[in-house]
Amino acid sequence: MLEEIAEQPAALEKTISEERGKIARLGESIKKRDVDLIVLVARGSSDNAALFGRYLLEITTGIPVSLSAPSVHTLYNAKLNLKRALVVGVSQSGEGEDINRVLENARASGAFTIGITNEPDSSMVKLVDETLLMHGGRERSVAATKTFTGQMMLFYMLAAALAKDNCGIECEVIPGLAARALEQKQAIVELVQRYVFMENCVVVGRGLAYANAYEFALKLMETCYVVAERFSSADFLHGPVAMIERHFPVILFAPPGVMLEGTKDLIKRLRELRADTLTITGDLDAAAMCSRSIIMPREIEEFLAPIPYIIPAQLFAALLAEAKGLDPDQPRSLSKVTRTL
Repeated sequence: MLEEIAEQPAALEKTISEERGKIARLGESIKKRDVDLIVLVARGSSDNAALFGRYLLEITTGIPVSLSAPSVHTLYNAKLNLKRALVVGVSQSGEGEDINRVLENARASGAFTIGITNEPDSSMVKLVDETLLMHGGRERSVAATKTFTGQMMLFYMLAAALAKDNCGIECEVIPGLAARALEQKQAIVELVQRYVFMENCVVVGRGLAYANAYEFALKLMETCYVVAERFSSADFLHGPVAMIERHFPVILFAPPGVMLEGTKDLIKRLRELRADTLTITGDLDAAAMCSRSIIMPREIEEFLAPIPYIIPAQLFAALLAEAKGLDPDQPRSLSKVTRTL
């Protein structure tokens, strides 16, 4: 897992290089189809990448985006009208049976379908109209890291290609920002020692960072066996804040942008409740209000933050598992490919 986390800058660079031309042509083709709905379908970490894609695509394209409920297709056998829809399946392996069933049904219902996967010879590739590939090589650890950020990168590129106006997303700078995020490793080695006995926590993020909260919580659950609930900062104040007591651990993503002030207001409230707060942030005021912090480069702006900001979280989960005497590469009860219908 640690090796694959370290491979991410090079993997992202290669994905941009290999898929740039295809995505540009694909964007022009999709624009001519007059798409008025985008549906994303995924499970696990891929579903968290899709959650990020939902925010990014809606903001940049103005097209409503829905996260598919696969059981609508696989268990209820519903027939949907998708003639003006773009349906995107996201799967590391390309072998998720429920994801592929949705793609198959969507194509039969008139949708244009895209598969995002790491496996060019997978079943998914044979079902869709077009395939977008990650180029980071095979992922050996059960816990997804480089495939997660690879999926995020492909959503960046797709959003840039579909945007009505120049959305200003500079994908080319993200691998370098990811490399800078890896520099936090030694600080995180020391930090995780304070959380060796953590059994429960809350992870908070909002907006473009909301998916990061979901992914970090998933990593803590699958590699460290920590019960990690995840919330947007807004939803957290609508009830769940009641569970916070002295020393309860709350981990917050506080990147720059429109969500920062609201996150800082939440940190103030958590401070009043004497929670144990850890923030991943480039804002020194937010960091100063928390019990502990992972300081990110201040120049990482909001739209480019999700990938570099998830890397310290990946490192935290892998290093915490190691500190707990666990093997993050082989979590109990899990396998790399999960088949559900």
